Amino acid sequence: VHVVSAAGVWMTGADGRRYLDAYNNVPCVGHGHPRVTEAIARQGRRVNTNMRYLHETAIELAERLIATMPPDAGLDTVLFVNSGSEANDVAWRLATTVTGQRGALCTDFAYHGVTDATAALSPESWGAGRRPDHVETWAAPDRRRGTDLDGQAFAAAVARLAARGLAPAATILDSVLTSDGFLVPEPSQAHGWVAATHAAGGLWIADEVQGGHGRTGDALWSFQHLGITPDIVTMGKPMGNGHPIGAVVTRREIATRFGDETVFFSTFGGNPVSAAAAMAVLTVLDDERVLERVGRVGEGLATAIRSVALPYPAVVEVRGVGLAVGVEVTDAATARAIKEGLRERGVLIGTSGRHGNVLKVRPPLAFTEAEVPVFAGALAATLESLVS
Repeated sequence: VHVVSAAGVWMTGADGRRYLDAYNNVPCVGHGHPRVTEAIARQGRRVNTNMRYLHETAIELAERLIATMPPDAGLDTVLFVNSGSEANDVAWRLATTVTGQRGALCTDFAYHGVTDATAALSPESWGAGRRPDHVETWAAPDRRRGTDLDGQAFAAAVARLAARGLAPAATILDSVLTSDGFLVPEPSQAHGWVAATHAAGGLWIADEVQGGHGRTGDALWSFQHLGITPDIVTMGKPMGNGHPIGAVVTRREIATRFGDETVFFSTFGGNPVSAAAAMAVLTVLDDERVLERVGRVGEGLATAIRSVALPYPAVVEVRGVGLAVGVEVTDAATARAIKEGLRERGVLIGTSGRHGNVLKVRPPLAFTEAEVPVFAGALAATLESLVS
């Protein structure tokens, strides 16, 4: 799709056709949100420099991010970067420096970035025979199939690291499990994973690049949805509504140890214009009561999808939380056919899951009740066309 303009949850192609964007988590509060674009322009006229200079916008943003963290977590220090990949890369450096360990744990089809370090933590991108020696994975709980409901898969992954003489520096988790197909663990299971990580001397990294900034609807950060307390929180994609910015939030003692033992600097991380964009996003989330809408609309969207999709034999399950909805179908070919059928009807989605058979419905958080019947109608027509 060759896009020439976009507003809210709608994108317009070069041929003049409009598409409902039900895929894109980057423009968090909607494409071209006026408060974000105005903040970018205003700051750009005032000053834009790099992080060798102090500026109030980054200070205010750091303070505001810290204020969103659980009060008893001790997450009081922010490092600004340019993307989610860079945030996760820095988080990995923090963990290995502070723990002195080099093993890693992640879910078995996770995605955490494109750098050398984060690609190693991203089984989605490994390909055949590329499993890094220092990484172990575990299969997230799948209630429909009854797999790993007792947490043994995680314990076995820790044991496999130990058998190779490794202990985890960190476990990293996208709490929405986007790339794994939107599986939904119980908070008690997540608590067990965190406890086991800490018992092995590792840190817990909450990757909020896909699930953060209100995606679940019940909290600003998806780790809060699971009721866990991380040691490091990473942010990217939706943070600046498409303007490049990322962040790492951690405890002061972790950042201090890191600073004492190595060097960290990001030329453009947290620059004034990017920080202004990120501030505007947080303001919109508050002022427009976005989380409340996400919870309400997400539930309505999932209900509508179940109503039109579950009668079809090709549809296995509809799951997820907030505006992160996965629709598991029988196979990857069917998922591709549905995705393309929706595109032909002016609706954009993606696919996820190890087998490529989960429809990824993850729109901007500007998605409202008005778009639910548009999506449901296009999905119903697509499914009907596949069986007729």
